[in-house]
Amino acid sequence: MNLKKNATLLAAAAALTFAAGASWAQDAGNPAVKGGNALLSSGAASINAGDVITSAPRGIAPGCFSFDGIDSWDGLDDADNIVVDLDIGAGNALTGVGWDIGIATVGASWLSEATIQHSDSTGSSDPNAINLRVGVGSDAPGDQDFTSAGAIVVFADNALPDIVAGPDGILRLQIFEGFDDNPDAVDANMRNAAMPALCPGLALQCSDQAACNAAVGGLPESQPVPVNSPWALALMMLVLAGLGIVAVRRFA
Repeated sequence: MNLKKNATLLAAAAALTFAAGASWAQDAGNPAVKGGNALLSSGAASINAGDVITSAPRGIAPGCFSFDGIDSWDGLDDADNIVVDLDIGAGNALTGVGWDIGIATVGASWLSEATIQHSDSTGSSDPNAINLRVGVGSDAPGDQDFTSAGAIVVFADNALPDIVAGPDGILRLQIFEGFDDNPDAVDANMRNAAMPALCPGLALQCSDQAACNAAVGGLPESQPVPVNSPWALALMMLVLAGLGIVAVRRFA
């Protein structure tokens, strides 16, 4: 998994805790517009929160991508935006998503503006790219958790395309603002919801689920384990010494 900075549901309470919000296309086309009603959008297609169809996760449990420490910066494809490349394997398809994500806005930014784009490695050039706004309908600043209530939004059930990884195997996530209130600065801090119903963060359902789950496991490449760091070795010695002390006290 490669994490880098780069130029890339509140329906009825019994079903989903969604609300209504805007599609990125509406906001990007008219910078004076804030708000709308699209939960998911892909090209000309958009699905409103109240119309979305959900299902229980199938087969293997979905892969969980953590949103702790993820920030939403600027408009689509801005160089400041966080882009995540997940190697899910060539031809593997993202078929649905669920979420348990918290958002804390900065300044005048709205909760409904933080957007997650799913695509192949071509990013916004992918004609099947799908944009998701978990805070849809919360058209105000704030700090709130959002959940799909343990459900998966299956793209095909909602007239949306699957996201198929190309020969490089990359599923790309770009986090951006539908309306950029703070140019070249963070508009929203994102995190895993405090009490996840399905996944801490973003749940990914794929045609090859095992490959998707493997892609979100372990440390990102940008955070290598400091095996040879003297500080890490010193910390390890302290931990081992502490364990030794505990063992001596326990068996004394």
